[in-house]
Amino acid sequence: MLVQLDLNRNDRDALLRHCQSFQPASGDAWEDARLADALSALIEALEHDDSHRPQYEAT
Repeated sequence: MLVQLDLNRNDRDALLRHCQSFQPASGDAWEDARLADALSALIEALEHDDSHRPQYEAT
């Protein structure tokens, strides 16, 4: 599945922090495991995208 997000850096950072700190606790072990896997994939994609963004320096 391909999901494309158009986020500014602050929103991307906030989403990344949330994904990294969120602990699924639905009471359903299978659902929690699926959500944890999905969050891990999202974290990886957000971090990968950030490593490919051009870095600008103030002059």
